[in-house]
Amino acid sequence: MLENKYDYKNKEKHWQAYWQEKGVYAFDKNDKVKPIYSIDTPPPTVSGKIHIGHIFSYSQAEFVARYKRMRGYNVFYPFGFDDNGLPTELLVEKERGVKAYSMPREEFTKTCMEVVEKYIEEFKNLFISVGNSADWSLRYHTVSPDVQRTSQLSFLDLYKKNKVYYAEAPALWCTKCRTAIAQSELETKEIETTFNHLKFFVEGSSEYLEIATTRPEFLCACDCVFVNPNDTRYAHLVGKNVKVPLYDFYVPIMTDDKADMEKGTGAVMCCTFGDQTDTQWFKKYNLEYKVAIDDAGRMTERAGKYAGLKCKEARVQIIEDLKEQDLLIKQDALVHQVSVHERCGTEMEINLKKQWFIKTLENKEEWRKKGDEITWYPSFMQARYNDWVENLMMDWCISRQKYFGIPFPVWYCADCGEIIVATEEDLPVNPLSSMPKHACPKCGGNNFTPETDILDTWATSSVTPQINCKWQVDDEMYKRLMPMSLRPNAHDIIRTWDFYTIVKGFYHSQMKPWENVMISGFVMAGQGEKISKSKGNAKADPLQLLNDFGADVTRYWTATGSLGRDIIFGDEQFKNGQKLLNKLYNASKFVWQFVEGYTPKTVELLPMDKWLLAKFNAMQDNFVRYFEKYEVGLAMGELESFFWNFCDNYVELVKNRLYKPEIYGEQAKESAQYVCYNALLGMLKMFAIYMPHVTEEIYQNTFAGHVGEVSIHKLQIEKIPVECEENILPMGDEVINIVSRVRQSKSENKVSLKTIIKEVKVGTKYATFVNACDYDIKAVMSIQNLIVQDGDFVEVGEFVME
Repeated sequence: MLENKYDYKNKEKHWQAYWQEKGVYAFDKNDKVKPIYSIDTPPPTVSGKIHIGHIFSYSQAEFVARYKRMRGYNVFYPFGFDDNGLPTELLVEKERGVKAYSMPREEFTKTCMEVVEKYIEEFKNLFISVGNSADWSLRYHTVSPDVQRTSQLSFLDLYKKNKVYYAEAPALWCTKCRTAIAQSELETKEIETTFNHLKFFVEGSSEYLEIATTRPEFLCACDCVFVNPNDTRYAHLVGKNVKVPLYDFYVPIMTDDKADMEKGTGAVMCCTFGDQTDTQWFKKYNLEYKVAIDDAGRMTERAGKYAGLKCKEARVQIIEDLKEQDLLIKQDALVHQVSVHERCGTEMEINLKKQWFIKTLENKEEWRKKGDEITWYPSFMQARYNDWVENLMMDWCISRQKYFGIPFPVWYCADCGEIIVATEEDLPVNPLSSMPKHACPKCGGNNFTPETDILDTWATSSVTPQINCKWQVDDEMYKRLMPMSLRPNAHDIIRTWDFYTIVKGFYHSQMKPWENVMISGFVMAGQGEKISKSKGNAKADPLQLLNDFGADVTRYWTATGSLGRDIIFGDEQFKNGQKLLNKLYNASKFVWQFVEGYTPKTVELLPMDKWLLAKFNAMQDNFVRYFEKYEVGLAMGELESFFWNFCDNYVELVKNRLYKPEIYGEQAKESAQYVCYNALLGMLKMFAIYMPHVTEEIYQNTFAGHVGEVSIHKLQIEKIPVECEENILPMGDEVINIVSRVRQSKSENKVSLKTIIKEVKVGTKYATFVNACDYDIKAVMSIQNLIVQDGDFVEVGEFVME
C-alpha cells in the first residue's frame, strides 16, 4: 500500500540503488531483436562544480533515453567525463595553488589524476541523484588508457590519410593559458578602446600618411602599409616608404583589395600579427615575421624601451610618447568586438609556431553536405552549423602547449628532423617515456626528440562515437551502433563538438556520426546572462535544489524549456512541479482504492468511459509525436493537461459509480474500474520519463503485483484498446462543459456542490450522447431531473436547501 505521504528524500535514494542493483537501464549487447537506439552523450568537463545548466540540458536528453526504452528500443546510453587537457589544468592550478610549468610534468600529471578522480565521483553521484538513467557500466573518461588509445589511433589514421600536417603557421595564442587554441574556442567581447591616428612620415619628405590603429604596441612589428588600389587619395604614395612612429625603420606602402577605404583613414599598417588579415597578407606577400609579444603577453626586445611590459601597459606608455613627440593626431573613442579565449576571457594574440593541424578548409563543401544528411532539432539550429562552416578561416590547430592530456604519438629524428609516428600495436604511447622501436626510416638514426605538446581536448572529444562504439576494437558493435541515433548538446558547442565530430566521422569512415542532433538552450541567470561556473552566477546549487525539492521536481523544471531556447532560472516551475508530484501521488492513492484487487477484463464500457480512453489515446498520439521531434516539454504539456482533466473532471464524474455499485450497478462500476486502472497505469508510464522516482514508488505499491515487471521503466508506452464513435471527443467534452457550467452556477449562488438541484435543462447538439450520460451528470452535480434537448444553453433550476 502507498504510504500516507511521499518522502522523496528517502525514496529517491532507495529507487536509485534499486535500479542499479536490478540493471534496469543496462544495454543488452546480446539482444539482436530489439532495434538499437544509441546516444552520444556529451561528457561534462571536469572543471569544478556542476551547475543547474548541466542538469537542465542533460535531463532533456535523458528523457529521450527513457522514452525510447519504453517504446521498445534497446537503448545504448553511455556516460563519459571529459577530464582531459586545459580545463583540468586550470582546475588543478586553482585548487592546489600551483602552476603546471613550475613542476615536473610527471608530478603535475599525478596531481591532475588525483583531482579529477575526486570530481568524477562527485559528478557521477550527482547525475545519479537526479535520476539519470545512463548505463554506468559503459562509463568512460577521456584520459583513460582505452580512450587515449582511440584518440591516438584517430591521429594516426588522419596522418596516414594526409589529413593532418605539422607546420610553422600563424596560430591563435592565449597568453594567460600559454597555449595555441582553435578558432572554435573563441568568444567575442565588447571593449572600450580608442582609434589612435598616427603620423607615418614619407621617406625624404615632410608629408605624412595618417594611419588609425587600436593597437599601437604593434608598431615595432610593422612590415608594411597597405592602401586600396582604387583609393585615389594615396595613389601618389604607392611604392614609397614611410617611417614607423617611435622607431628608426621604414616600411613600404603597398596595395591590396582588403584595405578598406571606409575604415579608419583607408590606410592600414600590417604587423605580424595584429589580426587575421595580417596573417593573410603575411602569407600572400611573404613578409618578415616580427615578434612584438612573447608567449606570456609581454613586449619583446623588438619593442625597445617597452620590452618586458604587458601589452596594455606598453600601449599606455606608447600613446604618451606619441603625444610627446607630436606623432598622435587625434584619438576617437571606440567600442568594438575582440576575440577572447572562452576558457579564461583573455584577448587573443596570433603567434607563428610549429603546430599540428587537421585539414578543414579544403573540405567545406563536404562539411555542408554531411550537415544536410543529419536531422537537426530544432531545424533552425542547422543554420548555426552552416554559418560556422562558411566562416571557417583556419585549419583546426590540435596541438596544445600544456602539460596534462593525451600526448601525440610522435617523435622527431634528432639527426634529420623526420617525423616518426608510433605503431598502432604500441598505443597508447607516451613519447616522453618511450622511444620508437625502429631506426629513422629516412637517415637510419636512433636519436629521437619526443613531441612535448598534447592533443587539443576536442581532438579526443570529437571521437566520442568511435570511443562509445568500439571503433577498431569490436567491429561488430561498431557496425551495429554507427551512425549513432542521437547527439544531444547545447547550442554553444555546435561549432566545436558537432563540427569536429562530423569532420572525424567523414575522415575515418566516410559517414555521418549520428542520425539526429538535439540542441538544448541555456539556463540564464538573467536577460542575456548565461549561468556558468566561471561567472559564479548560478542562483541555485543543484545539490540544494535536490535537497529542497527532490530529483523529480527538479527534472520537471528541466522539461519546461523549449528545445533550442534559453530560459531564465526561476522557482515558479519548481512550485508547479511540487504541486504536480503531490497530486500524482494522492490521485494514484485515491484511484487505487477502487481498483485494488481488480483484475482487468473486457467489459462493456459506458459512454464517458469510452470518451476518457479515446482522449487518452489522442493525448498519447500527441505525446509520441512531440517526443519523436525531441520536444520533451511539449510532450509533457500534453500529458500534464490530460492528467489534470482526468483528476478534476473524469474521476469526479465517475466516483459515484465507484463508491455506490448498489445504486448504479456492478457493470457501471467495472466500466469505470477498467478505465481508471488502464488510464492511471498509462499516465504513470509516461510520467515515469520525467518523474521516475515517485512513479516507481506508486507502481511498486500498486500495479507491480498485477503487471509482474521488475520496474515501471521496463514497461511499454502503448495505446489502450477502445471502440467508440468517431466524434466521441467533442461529445464527451460537451458533457464536461455542461458539468462545469452547473458547477459554476452553484459557485455563483454560493451553495455547496452537494446541494441538490430539482431540475436542469440543457440544450446541446449532442443531445443523444448527453442523455446517455445523464446518470453521471446527475450524480456528480446532485441533479434530480435532467432535461436534454437541442440548442445551446444550460438552465439551472431551484436548489433544494436542507
